[in-house]
Amino acid sequence: MKSKFIMYIILFFILLSLPIIPLGNSNIQKQQVIGEQYFTILSQNQQYLNYTVINGVNNEIIYTNNISQITLVGNKTIYQFKPLTVATYYHNAIVNLSINGDKITVYSGLPQLIRILLYTSGQREIVWGGYLSKPGFITTYGYINESGILELQYLNGSLIYSLNITAMANSYVELPYVPLVNVSYVILSNLPYETYIPLSSLSSLNNITAFSVALSSFYNTLLPSIIWKSQNSTEIKFFGINGTPVGLVKINIVNSSGLVGSSLLILRNLNVQYYTPKYVTVAVIDDFPVLIGISNNSVESTANITFSRMVYVNGETGVLVNISLDNISRMFLIINGNVYNVKLFHPVNIYVTNITIENNVFLAAKAVVNSNSSVFLITITPQYNDGFIVLEQFPNGSLVFLNQTNYFLSNGVLYVVGSSSGAYYVVFTSHPLLTITQTKPPLISYGANSLVIISGVIVILLAVVSVVAIRKRKS
Repeated sequence: MKSKFIMYIILFFILLSLPIIPLGNSNIQKQQVIGEQYFTILSQNQQYLNYTVINGVNNEIIYTNNISQITLVGNKTIYQFKPLTVATYYHNAIVNLSINGDKITVYSGLPQLIRILLYTSGQREIVWGGYLSKPGFITTYGYINESGILELQYLNGSLIYSLNITAMANSYVELPYVPLVNVSYVILSNLPYETYIPLSSLSSLNNITAFSVALSSFYNTLLPSIIWKSQNSTEIKFFGINGTPVGLVKINIVNSSGLVGSSLLILRNLNVQYYTPKYVTVAVIDDFPVLIGISNNSVESTANITFSRMVYVNGETGVLVNISLDNISRMFLIINGNVYNVKLFHPVNIYVTNITIENNVFLAAKAVVNSNSSVFLITITPQYNDGFIVLEQFPNGSLVFLNQTNYFLSNGVLYVVGSSSGAYYVVFTSHPLLTITQTKPPLISYGANSLVIISGVIVILLAVVSVVAIRKRKS
C-alpha cells in the first residue's frame, strides 16, 4: 500500500512537469512572427550632427489564425555628434557577416557604425540603425531573396564612409587601411517607443493588378510566391504543398527629407512542410498566372491544388492537377514543364457490352470518344465500383490496357485520362459472366519437365529389356 502511494505521488509530479499544450481548434496555426522597424534622421546643426534613431523589434511564437497587427517595442534615441579634427587609421580591420534564415549577424572591426542597409531584388531596406562606438557585434533581421548586398555606413567626421559586403551565408572582409575622422557624442534623450505593423490580407486577386508570380527564397528554400510591389512597399506571399500558405514577407520603405527608414514583417507558418520544387511552370486561369512547382511526391502552387495525380500519357510521366483560384477551377496536365489544358468529356452514349480476357467473359461499358483535344478526362458512372480495369481501343481495332494511374474513382464517378479519340472499355473484373473451358488438349512443348519424364520412360524400358535378356540366358 505504501509503495502504491509513493508511485501515485511520483506520477502526480511527472504530470505537473509536462508542458501545457493549448487545446481547442486543432486547425489553429503555430506561427512565428518577426517584426522590425528602423527610422533614422541625420542632420547637421552648425558644428554638430543630430542623429535620431527610432527602432522597434518583436520575435515571438503565436497560436492563431487571425493576425491583424504586430506590436513592436523599442526606443527613440537622439544622439549629438561633434566631429573632431583627429583621424584614426585602422589597419587590417575585419568585417564578418553570417546569415541564418532571416537572422543577420555582423561583426564590425571598425567603430562609428550608424546604419546597415540591405539591397535585394531591387529593394532597399534598413535592417539596423543606431550607434556602435567601438568594434562589436550587431544582430538583426532582414529578408534576402537569394542574394543581396549589405551596405555598412560609418560616421567619418561629418561625412559617411560606406562599406559594401555580399549578403551570403558567411562573408568575410579584411580592410587593409581605413582612416576615420573621430567624433565625440552625447545622448540627448532615450525614451521607450511602441508602434505596430498592420497586417493586411490579400486572399483574393480580384482588383489586384500590380502582382507577379515567381520562385522566391524563404528560409533557404525556393518556393512559389505571389509578389505585390509598389513604389515604397513589397509584399511576398509564399506557398507550399497543394497551395498551402507558408509565410509572408512585407517591407515598407520611407526615404524623404533626410529620413531613412523601413519596416519589416515576416510571418512563418510552422505547421506546414515545403520543399524546393524540381521544376516550375506557369498555367493561366482567367488571365491570372499561376506558378506550379513539381517535386517528387508533391505539387506546390500559388493557387489552391484540390487534386493531383501522377499519370502516364504517350510514353511520358506527367502530373494531372486541378487548380482552384477565386472559385474558378481548371484541370491541367504537366509533362516536363509543358502545360496542357485538360477538358472534361462526358460521353453521350455508353454501350453495355461484354469482352473476353484470358478465356473469361466480363461485363463492360463502352464509351466512344471523339475529341480534338490532345488530352482530355472522360467521366463515366460505373455500374460497379468494386473492381474494374480500363482498355483503350485504337482505330485499327487493337486493344491495350490503360496504365492504372490513368483512371481513378472519385465520389462514385470514374475518371479516365485519354489522349486519342476512339473507344474506351470499362471492364468489371469482379463480375465475370462466363469462363470458357478448352475442348482440345493444348500442344505440349518439350520443356525441362517433359524431358525428365521421357528420360524416365527410356530408363524403365532398358531395365525391362535387360531382365528379359538375363532370363533367356538362364533358360
